[in-house]
Amino acid sequence: ELDTFPRDKRSKVVLLFSAHSVPQYVMDRGDPYPAEMGATVNLVMQELGWCNPYRLVWQSKVGPLPWLKPGTEETIKTMVKRGQKNLMLIPIAFVNDHIETLHELDIEYAHDLGKEVGAERIARCPAPNTDPTFIECLADLVSTHLKKGETVRPQMLMTCPMCTDPSCRQAKMWWAKATGYLDQQQAALAAEAPTEALAAEA
Repeated sequence: ELDTFPRDKRSKVVLLFSAHSVPQYVMDRGDPYPAEMGATVNLVMQELGWCNPYRLVWQSKVGPLPWLKPGTEETIKTMVKRGQKNLMLIPIAFVNDHIETLHELDIEYAHDLGKEVGAERIARCPAPNTDPTFIECLADLVSTHLKKGETVRPQMLMTCPMCTDPSCRQAKMWWAKATGYLDQQQAALAAEAPTEALAAEA
């Protein structure tokens, strides 16, 4: 998508990795989401050879409560005001196109807001959707986990440090049971018990 910009401006296009925002109170519990998004952005930029300036921004805020910042809309306004008028929106947290890419990013931000603030061009990188490489990647991940007998990782089952919602832990335990992880751990403990008993007797 960068190749669609004029050659003399291509390297100066600012890449805005736009992820779905969440309320700040969720982050205050210790949710790893922002760190995971940041890690994903770094991996993408590493693959791109750090070719362009970039930022991680947050979209789709609703309601009056504080959410993660900076917002995608506010960032676009600020960038253009500073003279950075060629931008690329990258829906880093979305694997397929839907209203938050096709309408919010394409129409509200790239077209309407871009025209309002005087941007030269705001493009949008397509979501993976059914791209063969993406599908092969998903299949490879599933295959790799199944071959290892790894149905879920402990990270998925860990609650946030400051979480006080009992339903969250209940949901995590359901995943542990549904994926067989809990049974695997109990079987491993049972297998270790006789060995430990023999060692104690010796």
